[in-house]
Amino acid sequence: MSKKGFLLGVVLGGAAIATAVMKMDDDKKAELKAKAQQGIADFKDRAIDYAFYANDAAEDFKAEAGQQFEDTKRKVADFADQYQAAKQETGESFGSSLDQATDSLRSELAKVEDDEGDDEDIVIDGGAAYQKAGEDEKTSAPVPESAPAKDATPAKDATPAKSNDESTTDESSPAK
Repeated sequence: MSKKGFLLGVVLGGAAIATAVMKMDDDKKAELKAKAQQGIADFKDRAIDYAFYANDAAEDFKAEAGQQFEDTKRKVADFADQYQAAKQETGESFGSSLDQATDSLRSELAKVEDDEGDDEDIVIDGGAAYQKAGEDEKTSAPVPESAPAKDATPAKDATPAKSNDESTTDESSPAK
């Protein structure tokens, strides 16, 4: 439905413009044609200007990137020269210092392994521990629980009183 409406609008709009142009006199047609040509020329000029702006920006970016690359290249070369100078001062190569570090780590590791060999391991046998606990229960006598006094019954409106010195409550005495 929207395609049909769009096409109908284009056809009717084109017909209205064609009718308006046909009814114009020759002077107005020439003026309208000159304005349209001027608008197209202005658009072309702007497009060319923007193309030049983009080209200038790309050239500036290219120059800046080249400068950054040269600076980085120079810094790496300076670092390499400093490394070579330091290497010549000590008279060692990178490989020999790496070998020395590896040998020292091996010797320290061997010392640690020797130290660990002297310690005795602790072995916990769960079955033996549970068996021993079962034997302890059989040999120990059961502890009798204290039975509450049967003749002491609390009063209906009595509340138990606690003392700081006693940890038990006396239920037989009424609250005052």
